Amino acid sequence: MTKSFDLVDRPWIPVVAGGESVLVGLRELFVRAAEFDDLVLPVPPAASGLWRILYAIAARVTGLDAVGGPRWRERQEQVLDRRAFVAADVDAYFARYQGRFDLFDPVRPWMQDPRLAVECPKSSGVNKLVFDRPAGNTQVWFGHHTDAGAVAVAAGEAAWYLIAQLYYGASGRCSSREVGGQKFANSNAGPLRGAMSYHPLGENLFESLVVGVAPRSSGQDEGPDLCPWERDELPDPLGVPWSASWPCGALTGRARHAVLLVPDATGKAVTDAYVTWAWRLPSPEQVDPYVVRRQNKEGGWYQLPADGSRALWRDVDALLGGNTEVTTHRPHIMIAAADLGLGGRVRAYGFDQDGQAKDRQWFTAVTPPVLGWLRERDPVTANGVAMLTRSAERIGRRMGTALRQAWRDVANVKDRDGPWARAGEAYYWARAEAMFWECVREGRFTEGGRAFARLGHEAIDYAADGEASPPRMVRAVQTAHRLLSAPTPAKKGSTP
Repeated sequence: MTKSFDLVDRPWIPVVAGGESVLVGLRELFVRAAEFDDLVLPVPPAASGLWRILYAIAARVTGLDAVGGPRWRERQEQVLDRRAFVAADVDAYFARYQGRFDLFDPVRPWMQDPRLAVECPKSSGVNKLVFDRPAGNTQVWFGHHTDAGAVAVAAGEAAWYLIAQLYYGASGRCSSREVGGQKFANSNAGPLRGAMSYHPLGENLFESLVVGVAPRSSGQDEGPDLCPWERDELPDPLGVPWSASWPCGALTGRARHAVLLVPDATGKAVTDAYVTWAWRLPSPEQVDPYVVRRQNKEGGWYQLPADGSRALWRDVDALLGGNTEVTTHRPHIMIAAADLGLGGRVRAYGFDQDGQAKDRQWFTAVTPPVLGWLRERDPVTANGVAMLTRSAERIGRRMGTALRQAWRDVANVKDRDGPWARAGEAYYWARAEAMFWECVREGRFTEGGRAFARLGHEAIDYAADGEASPPRMVRAVQTAHRLLSAPTPAKKGSTP
């Protein structure tokens, strides 16, 4: 019996409407997009990748993929004025690629390579596919799974982890794959590995999808623009990777991993998987429009890494584009959102990972309505947010440094941090967010430095409380307060 799981009509994507979560297939998601509030996929790296896939399909069914220059904004506004995707256009698109969205198709399984069953001498196991399961000797996340007794995963959920692997997969050791007599067992990292991803939200899912399609920017490849499922041929793993054309190629075709799911006899679950390398040659450079980029000391650019201990508000200035340093570039999608005059929120997805095997924590967060503060629309607030953020970061760093030095003086050591800094930083950052948003709402941008400084002094007292009665400790704490209050030395070459 042929096993099938058609992602077009089978429910697998969780969305929310009126507070109630339901599962839908791709066709229903697009046809009823205006009725849904948001995606609620519980695996952030899968959600981040799925948004990009949905943006590509949205570009296709609305014709946004076929226009550029001044006509782009006009076309986008026309689509938004309709307040819904045209059902006939949605049906026509999925009919054109009928069978290409089948998760278990024996010839062209969606976003997979069927040749792996022959080219890989051994499968990777279903635990390798599912990010929050331990595989081999990796750490335990949410459950005690073993390779010897691997538990199958439902087909719809397997699609989530397939997406997550393609966008956030690890570099380094993987299942071996032999192509053309050449055998390799290592892979490069996925295009979003360890990165933060930011997405503007509209009033409903339809608006979010249309707004999320960024216009073409200079330097983007203008070659044949195809999603993997739109191509008639499978990739040549030893050849040149597909071009990063815009929008569909860049959004859906930059994976560095090849995956193949192995279903059970019913086609309702996945019992095994192959996860290996997809290409040997490097992929074309492509700036992802949903990430913040920063410049390193050598002048190269990198994507803002996800940090599970860092709150979202600390990077809002990088989204708004206020008076930030030239070494930070905001996501291109924020510029497009500014042109549309949106005033909504931004959703962030993060996966705190290293470049290879360590997956520490994933998370998602939503800002308050900040899009109205983008520098093109409200430069005063955008610059004020940047000023507040710099003040909070500067005070936080100095407070931590002062506490580390104070503890070293008390303990008479030179190279240990001690417990004071950790306690003070936890106290400070747990309260700084509320202070930040209060200052923004009330427009008290110039007072932020003093407010954060007072909080820093509170954190010093909190960290040393109960230990500062001996004279030596009293002196150390007083020194920490003085270090925090000392004027910040001007940077070399800066103007006062």
